Amino acid sequence: MGLPPVPHPDYLITLVGPGSGAGAGAPGAAVRDAGSGRVIDRLPGRMDMYSAVAGTAGNRVFFLAACSGWERLVGHDPEISQLPPGGAFRVRIDDSGRVTDLSAVPGIGPSGPADLAATADGSKLAFPARRRSGPPARTPDGPPCEISIVLVATGERTVWQAESDGSISDLSFSADGRRLAYSWHGAGEGNGIRVTDLPGTAAGGVVTTPSRLAVPEQNNLGNLGQAVISPDGSTLYVTAARYGPGGQPVTRLAEISAADGQLLRIAYERQGADPANVIFGWGPLAIDPSGQHALIAYSGNLARIELGTGQFTELPMDENGAFDIAW
Repeated sequence: MGLPPVPHPDYLITLVGPGSGAGAGAPGAAVRDAGSGRVIDRLPGRMDMYSAVAGTAGNRVFFLAACSGWERLVGHDPEISQLPPGGAFRVRIDDSGRVTDLSAVPGIGPSGPADLAATADGSKLAFPARRRSGPPARTPDGPPCEISIVLVATGERTVWQAESDGSISDLSFSADGRRLAYSWHGAGEGNGIRVTDLPGTAAGGVVTTPSRLAVPEQNNLGNLGQAVISPDGSTLYVTAARYGPGGQPVTRLAEISAADGQLLRIAYERQGADPANVIFGWGPLAIDPSGQHALIAYSGNLARIELGTGQFTELPMDENGAFDIAW
């Protein structure tokens, strides 16, 4: 007999923006039951207060990134006055899923990051560094793109510097914080899903370890969506969509070796299309701390995928869709 299945996390957090909240539900940041999708508690602030969310292994600590310039909203929403100043917040929930504490992470200014990843123990956060002049120009001779890695306890920062200018999104951390995966778009070649190994050095300073292209933008899987690295750092879980036989659109969840980019297997596939979404209706992706369950948002729903069996469980949402999720 095989080992019994590992249970999925108890709770998850969804971020629903103003454009996605036209359904019966309320936009904003919500704690949900991971078994049913039911909203248990809500985070203070307007629907456009937060830009990203990241989870940790214990499933009781999450991190939220504040949208850039959120402090200008203070006079327009009384709930925002409950938030401490900062660009990222640590959220603690209790065993019933209720929010018990919301505190600012030191060392992150009021212009919060657009993306966020956390280590399993919640000791480090990683996020693409914002440019003072705005989005990256993505020119061959532009300044190198950077990822900031911040110690949550002290705010001390290490910067990983890329080989060139570019745009980083969908950042993902291995459990120990030693490997990063992300989507890369630059002016030259090498676009797609890239992986970077970080040295085990003390915090502070600039790191320039090279990255490697794991899944090229032009590939056999099709249109790339989001990639999330497994907790042990060995596997990339990648959503990708293409037209199959007879023109039928198919979106798949692929397992890719982080070491050499080889396709290991297709963990799940879904047929059909949502015209409003580039990759046929699949949006944000999260992998649980055990590496055995996937969570995905799509077309006004959430779904759990048991990676070992391929079992797909739908968790309906009253809102039209979540732009970021974590558990």
